[in-house]
Amino acid sequence: MTNKYMMSFFKAPVWNKAPLKVVNLFWVWLYVTMKWMQLGVDPDRDVGIKTKTEWLRKLTAEEAQRQFKGKNFDYVTPSGTFCYCDDKSRTAYSEAMCIDIDHLDDDSEAMERKVTPEDMKQLLLNDPYWGDKTLLMFTSPRGHGVKWFVEIDLTKCDYATWFKAIRNYLLSLGFGEKQIDSSVANESHACFISYDPDAYLRPDLYEFYI
Repeated sequence: MTNKYMMSFFKAPVWNKAPLKVVNLFWVWLYVTMKWMQLGVDPDRDVGIKTKTEWLRKLTAEEAQRQFKGKNFDYVTPSGTFCYCDDKSRTAYSEAMCIDIDHLDDDSEAMERKVTPEDMKQLLLNDPYWGDKTLLMFTSPRGHGVKWFVEIDLTKCDYATWFKAIRNYLLSLGFGEKQIDSSVANESHACFISYDPDAYLRPDLYEFYI
């Protein structure tokens, strides 16, 4: 069963596994950019997302960042809608997948390719295959990566196979194992929503949702 580009929205903290409601990508984009303040569309009026993102990025210890993010950031399940946040509780696929790309500007030798999140967004948009299939992109909560939502066709292969294929493609472009997060391969993985006023939404989705 599919429900195109629809996903479940969960209020923080991350250990809250009961969804608040079903949302679409336009709603997520409005929330991430806070454009709803100008457009009059109200995704829960969480004006604290900007402050929470700024506070998170001031923390220097990785464990402190992880705990703060899990406690304070709302999240969605990009792969679809769920009655509870685990893989057994999916009610519909969204025909979308979110790939977590992180550590882009890490200076350690373990990082194969070093670019900024903004450069990464442009790289993906200009990709000969995935550019047109990119639905939504925004800078990740810590500020070192990109949340990349892409369109997938589940009639061709299953979710897990799509994840492996997309991840392998990014690795072939020169990015390292740690940069293309393999821990989010499960269908119910949480995608934290952070503030990014320059988040990208594929142009046809504005018309699709308004």
